[in-house]
Amino acid sequence: MICYDVYLIMSCKDWPIVSRSLPYIRKNLGARNIVVVSSAEVLKNDLQGCLFLNEDEALLQSCGISFAAVKNYLEKLGADQKNTGWYLQQFLKLGISKICKDDYYLVWDGDTVPLNPITFFSKKGRPCFTLKREYYEVYFRTIYNLFGIKKKVRESFISEHMFFNTAIACEMLQKIENDKRYEGENFWQKILSASSLLKPDSVKKDQRYFSEFETYGTYCDVFYHCFYNKRKLRTLRYGVDFLGASPSDEILHWASKDFDTISFEQWGTPMPQMLKMVEDSSHRSKMSFANTIRKLYRDARLNVFKSFPHINHKVFEFYLDVLLGKTHFDFFFGNKLAYKPNFWRVWIGRIKRYWLLFTYRF
Repeated sequence: MICYDVYLIMSCKDWPIVSRSLPYIRKNLGARNIVVVSSAEVLKNDLQGCLFLNEDEALLQSCGISFAAVKNYLEKLGADQKNTGWYLQQFLKLGISKICKDDYYLVWDGDTVPLNPITFFSKKGRPCFTLKREYYEVYFRTIYNLFGIKKKVRESFISEHMFFNTAIACEMLQKIENDKRYEGENFWQKILSASSLLKPDSVKKDQRYFSEFETYGTYCDVFYHCFYNKRKLRTLRYGVDFLGASPSDEILHWASKDFDTISFEQWGTPMPQMLKMVEDSSHRSKMSFANTIRKLYRDARLNVFKSFPHINHKVFEFYLDVLLGKTHFDFFFGNKLAYKPNFWRVWIGRIKRYWLLFTYRF
């Protein structure tokens, strides 16, 4: 049996959400230990038996990683320092390979609840990648800068978790550190230096140019093509919108019949129409969670055309921006890549203009 730990790399302010996920993480992920990686401030909370790594100390000696170090280097490159925490978490996920003693380690988003037992090895014993629908070309350009390789699969490696092989991750970081083309001593400095080359004056300073999961997944897919097994889980990213911020265990059990994981990100906005059905026990006894989402779609679509040819633009915007926009990360709702850079913004804008022209004309 292969032992591995699960690492929850998080901001201290996210602890209330993470603590809600812990019982499910402990029950369904098969990890030996749960390790919280955050600032020392998180120790003010009851960690519920989790181990702790200080984000400013754990990798400082081996990789030179700390919040202050990343912030200073971003400032040196002229990048937006507001992205410091975002980049720090990515570098920590990769840097753990430098200190991990096991063959594998699992990085899991603490705001994602695993509703069912999830295994990270296929029946043939191969570790698993979970594929999603995100597509962001600028990440692929950074990967090409670093390794001279291109993305080979249409799906994304950016999901709510990554099962790292420690040796492969270390090898990848060593290649980056050995690259003399880019400024920096440690791998994360060279990554930032390589990605900053993509930043013309016309691009906003707050643009982000690197994805740790996309980079590691693409690296493995090119140099270790048969090492990982690729799969798709039944995932839902916008859990807050469809279930509320703090659904009961009873509601989560109901949702588990359709989904393997549901994420509850802080910036979600609950939809009253959905919550009214979700919180009704009689409704849950008659209709599944997935069919409830489908019903919300059907009702919203009917409302759009109820007063045809006069369109309620607020209702129409809800249908396009909220409903369609909240399913484009998850294969549960479709097999095609749901967006590329600016895809939704461009097409939703076009559709809105057409409807405006039509309704104003009539």
